[in-house]
Amino acid sequence: MKAVTEINSIKEALKSSELFHNLTDDELDKLLPLCQEQFYEPGAVMFCEGEQCNYVQTLKSGKVALETELAISHSSVEKATIDALSPGASFCWSALMEPHILTSSGRCLEKTEIIALDGNKLKALLNEDPQMGYKVACNLVRVVASRLEHTKQTMERILSIIFHDLKAPLAAAESYNRLLLDGFVGELSEEQKNIIKRSSKRLSDLLNLISNMIDLSRVDFGGFRTEEVSLTKVIEDCVETMRPLAVEKGLQLVFEAPPELPMILGSASRLKQVVTNLLSNAIKFTRSGGITVKVKDNKDNLQVDVIDSGIGIPSEDLPKIFDGFYKSKSINVEGRETGLGLSISKRIIEGHGGKIWATSPCPETGKGSKFTFILPKKSEPNGDKLDGEDFNSG
Repeated sequence: MKAVTEINSIKEALKSSELFHNLTDDELDKLLPLCQEQFYEPGAVMFCEGEQCNYVQTLKSGKVALETELAISHSSVEKATIDALSPGASFCWSALMEPHILTSSGRCLEKTEIIALDGNKLKALLNEDPQMGYKVACNLVRVVASRLEHTKQTMERILSIIFHDLKAPLAAAESYNRLLLDGFVGELSEEQKNIIKRSSKRLSDLLNLISNMIDLSRVDFGGFRTEEVSLTKVIEDCVETMRPLAVEKGLQLVFEAPPELPMILGSASRLKQVVTNLLSNAIKFTRSGGITVKVKDNKDNLQVDVIDSGIGIPSEDLPKIFDGFYKSKSINVEGRETGLGLSISKRIIEGHGGKIWATSPCPETGKGSKFTFILPKKSEPNGDKLDGEDFNSG
């Protein structure tokens, strides 16, 4: 049997914790048989993301860093610290709900003492005492919401620093290449020029990738403001912007729409981003013929089709083209990759309450590809209006 002082110490820690702070003394007494104390040295890993979670934990003393794995690309995974917890913090709540898998790792920043409660026994106790269970559930919701908000803010800061620190030196290197190509430091041979041009192309690709990643983070974290938008005007602006690129390749670029379309509620700049990306891809992968943009006024939504006569998309690639960083291995064409453009487009369209998909070959022509998205008529993206709230891609 634990010494009285030790029991009182555990009870006081529970009383000051995020999860159990508003329980009565009698309710706290019910928790004591479920508790065990755990001690860790600085640097020790207490639990790992992806493992089975069996104990709900409360930090009695010390400091714990919560870390999560970030998939920077398909082949690169890094750990990032998303929160630093102080005494009173509760974590490992996955022990209370299916599938009981830890969503982060815990690493001690200093000598640490933890109070761990058996998850199965705690669930049983809360089921037996609904009033106590309701209190803990309410506390848990607040803790999870607060932790998610802090994680979001932390990730925004991490991404901002990473992107700035990556973009600045790359832009400087590209400017030095331009100086070399312009002959400011002497004449270059054709072979030297070709090498520098290839280097500049790679730098430009990296800068474009970083810009897309910044944009993706803004879409994921920042949301957007909405207003009444003319979809016809959005597409007309995009078509005129992209027309010179089509003409340069000898391609026709046609826009077809009913004379009058209802306004929609959305972000004109974000929708332009989607249409421009679809047109850019269509022009890039079409060698001859042309691209047609059609708008249809359906009963509940407006439908936009971007149809090209290009090289098409292999059937095995179609389910994956909206995934971030996906690159087709089926076609050996320079630049044949989706990168982040289509992934960003999907998030934007879904943020407007719509859907986007692709078919290849195009059913109407039997060749090329057809990208389609639909947008609801005068509905509010995910229930938000002019408030800049975050939205998810589902």
